[in-house]
Order: sequence, then structure tokens, then C-alpha cells
Amino acid sequence: MKSILLIIAFVYSVNLGIAQELIVPNELKQFVEQSFVKYPKVAEMKDLVSLNEVRLRLDKTALLPTAMGDLSYRLQYPTPIIQFPGEGGKLQEIKIQPNDNYNAGITLAQPLIDMRLNSVLNKAKSDINLSKDNLEGFKLTLAYQVAQIYYSIIFLNKSITVQLEQIKLLQSTLEQIAVKVKNGDALQYDLVSTEVKYTNAVNFNTDLIGQLNKQYNMLGMLTGLNGKDYLNETSFNSSVFNLITDSVSSFALRNNPDIRIAGDKIKSASWDILTAERSRMPAVNLQAGMGYRNGYMPNIDLVNFNYFVGLGITIPILSGSRPGFQRKLAVINHDATQMALETQKVVLNKDLLNALEDIYRNKKKLASADTLIKQAQMANNIAGERYKFGVITNLDLLTTVTNFKDAQLSQLQFEYNLLVSRLDLCRLAGIRWW
Repeated sequence: MKSILLIIAFVYSVNLGIAQELIVPNELKQFVEQSFVKYPKVAEMKDLVSLNEVRLRLDKTALLPTAMGDLSYRLQYPTPIIQFPGEGGKLQEIKIQPNDNYNAGITLAQPLIDMRLNSVLNKAKSDINLSKDNLEGFKLTLAYQVAQIYYSIIFLNKSITVQLEQIKLLQSTLEQIAVKVKNGDALQYDLVSTEVKYTNAVNFNTDLIGQLNKQYNMLGMLTGLNGKDYLNETSFNSSVFNLITDSVSSFALRNNPDIRIAGDKIKSASWDILTAERSRMPAVNLQAGMGYRNGYMPNIDLVNFNYFVGLGITIPILSGSRPGFQRKLAVINHDATQMALETQKVVLNKDLLNALEDIYRNKKKLASADTLIKQAQMANNIAGERYKFGVITNLDLLTTVTNFKDAQLSQLQFEYNLLVSRLDLCRLAGIRWW
């Protein structure tokens, strides 16, 4: 019994940990909120939600009474007459309908029973839920896209800083070698080799700046803000987006936007089937009306007040094969959406496993990066001392300098890759952190 309670407590704590708010910079949250306001696609999808809500209200009007006014005049000739013998054997005529017909009235129709309407309304409600989940799914994707751009900018800025340090070292080495070549203490080959490395470093730095500007442009497109003016964060935090991975699969099956959207489509398709099945059922309506018209015996020219009340039943009798085909289409659509959900579950499971594997791999790489940097730093210091005494060549010195800076860039890359992997896992789990 005690072990069962411990298991329950563990599962509860895991689910609570997954659902809890992740540690996220406030600056990033502000960028995400701004993207929801500025990016027009969000407004478009909000309009689709409103459109489906209006459609539901439109369908509900089928329950409301309808009233129609009718005002008409009709000249009719000839009119029906009745002949009968009168005095002196002459035929007498009685008109039973006037030549001038007047009518002014109001007709009221109130639906009482319509077995099809309930499924139609539930289908409309399902469409609203579908459009809302589409909106939330897009906002989720947009938020993680902004987050990835945000951390990509930080990564590129830090990479440029490291690269500028390498360029500075290469430039200093280049100046030293130029002096040695002038004094005859170094070969022209050493100078050319150093110039090549310096040029490659400058070109790589130019590429980094180009990538950085593109990320700023993308951030501006999504948020309407100039990231250069508003982005102040300059470092990675190892605790951000650090999702507890236990039981993440079951959590993702409930919260992943694609899974939720597929479930909404199945519900909507189920109501389509029911609507098709009820298409042959009768509908009952209350009908009433009142007004003024002429044509009533015995004085057919006199305009009289009149009214009527009644019930009407509409019974579909012959519709060809249309209802059967409608149901068949609805069933096929339902089966297809069910298979789409199963496919989405398989894809989600694969993506979760890949994200977890990426996190594990990048953690191992990052753990070894510190050791690699320390070793490269030590080698760089030793090479500098040995180069002063002429023990190693210029090429050896440049190799150690390059290895040290490459190790720093690799550490940044591993940190960024780990963060992106965590981002991807949170996205797949449907975590909303803004």
C-alpha cells in the first residue's frame, strides 16, 4: 500500500512539474506578446474564430420564429359566377369572387421540432472549437519561433564576440610576423599563411553578421519591433525551458496542438454523420397569420379581418440517393480524420524521441566542452611561450590559437543546440509559457 502511494505521489509530482510555468526571461515573453498583436496571421485566425461563432448564431436562428408581411392587389377576369332562375324565368347571376382582390396580412412560422437542427448546431460548436485550437496552435508555433530567433540572436552575438577576439589575435600575430619577415627572422610563407587565416576569419565573421541581421529582420517581421533596440539579454541560462521529461509523452498527447486539432476534426465529422442520418426525419412547424382581405361571402367586395392558426409537418419522402451518399461521405471523412489522428500520434512519438535524444546528445557534448576549452587554453598558452623562444613555427602557433577559439565557438554551439532541443520538446508537449 505504501509503495502504491509513493507511485501516485511520484506521478502527481511529475505531472505537476511538467505543467508548472517554465523559467523564461520576461524580455522574451514581451516579444511573444508583441508578436500576437503585430503579426497579421494571428488577427486572420481570430477572424476565423469570429466567423464560426457568427455561423453558430446564424444556425440558431432556425429556432426563432419568422414573420412575413404580404400586401397585394390582383385584378381577375373573368370571375366565377353562379347562375340560377329568377323571376320571369330570367337567369340571375351571383359572383363568388370579386374582380378586384385586396390582401394585407402577416404570416408567422415557428419551428417546433427539427431533429436535424441539434446535430447542425453541435457541428457548428465543434467548428468553433476547431478554429480556436487552430488559433492556439498557431500562437504556440509563433511563440516558439520567436523564442528560437531570440536565442539565435544571442548565440550569433556571442559567436561574433569570440570571432572578433580571434581576428584581433590573428591581426596581432600578422603584425609580428611582418616585422620578423622584414628582419629576416621569418619566411614569406609564414606571412602568407597567416594572411590566409586572417582573411578566412574575417569572412566567417562577415557571414555571422549577415546571419544576425537576417534574424533581426525576422524578429522585426514577427513583432514589429527593432530587436537591436529592444533586445538586452546577452547570455544563455541553463535553466530556461528545462522541461521535466518523465511522462512527457502522455502530457503531449493531451496538449499537443496537432493532436487537439485532429480530435476536433473527428468530433466535427461525427456530427456530420448524425446530420446525414437525420436528413430523412420530419420537421414540425407552427403556422399563424392575420390580416385583411375581401372575397368573403355574402359581400365579396367588403374587406374583412381574418386569421388562421395551424400545424405543418414536412416529411421527406423521396430524395433519390442523396441522403445515403451524404452519410457515406461523412463516414469516409470521419474514418480519414481518425486515421489522421493515429498518424499524428505516431509522428508525435517519433518527434518526442528525437527531441529527447537531441537533449541527451547535446548535454554530453556540452559536458565535454569545458574540458576541451581548458585543454585548448593550456595548449595556447604553452604555444605562445614556445613561439617566443623559437621552439615552434608560426603555423603551430596559429593552429593552437584557432583550436582555442574553435573550442569556445563549439561550446556556444552546444549550448544553443541544447536550448533549441529543449524548446522543441516544450513545443511538442504544447507548453504555453507566455
